[in-house]
Amino acid sequence: MDINTHLEDLSNEIFFEIFNYLNIFHIFTGFTLLNRRISSILRSIPLHIVISREHCRRQIDFLSSHLTFHEHQVISIKISDTIRDHSSIVILLFNRHKFSNLKSCILLSINSMARLGNTIKQIESLNTLVILQIVQPDRPDLYKNDNDKLARMILTHKSSSLRSVKLQYPYHYLNISNYTSIASNLTSLTLRIAGSYSAVSIDSVLRVFCLCHKIRYLCIILYNDKRFKNNNINVSNDLSPMNENSLPILSQLTSFALIIDT
Repeated sequence: MDINTHLEDLSNEIFFEIFNYLNIFHIFTGFTLLNRRISSILRSIPLHIVISREHCRRQIDFLSSHLTFHEHQVISIKISDTIRDHSSIVILLFNRHKFSNLKSCILLSINSMARLGNTIKQIESLNTLVILQIVQPDRPDLYKNDNDKLARMILTHKSSSLRSVKLQYPYHYLNISNYTSIASNLTSLTLRIAGSYSAVSIDSVLRVFCLCHKIRYLCIILYNDKRFKNNNINVSNDLSPMNENSLPILSQLTSFALIIDT
């Protein structure tokens, strides 16, 4: 005898598993206002936002309209700032919504003219954030940002929850020696150090070492780029080398990767 199982017969636990595998766009498209039981489940599940270059502004507005009632459920965000027909998506979403329970925030392909300062301040105000990444896959500069201020804001932020930071956008970090310290709770750090040959060297790595006493996983990418020869980066040719008698000791470090890219 055949027994037919209807969607409504599934337990709440199975729905939780199903929603965990679905894209947030599919969840809101297929299940919103389906019935009271499903609506109740949707109000209690963790949500993961993934926005890629293939999405369009119409989809972003659709997502935003539903996030009005679910923004507190978002625990992870992975956003391409540039999509098919629009840019500055990161600023748009963070201006509209307060993701109060966000744990992971990955920002990709930031529009070169976007100003991230206020958005980063909002992200850092979250007491649940564990992972923060800014990644420029195609290495475009962030022209409208004070990159020194942006890096200092992120690396010295005293957060009790933040554990992992990846800053993979072009910046020289020449002033990192002036930072009083890196946030003591950080255990994983990835930096892309970019600039002319006069600015990017092994001394660049040692300057980072001096602030990484609590870091366990460290990745440094040295990137020589001719674009930085004639721009507004203030590079001193007289950067004093590290004193060989006082080189930093990283007793907590368990993994180190050094990547040299040109």
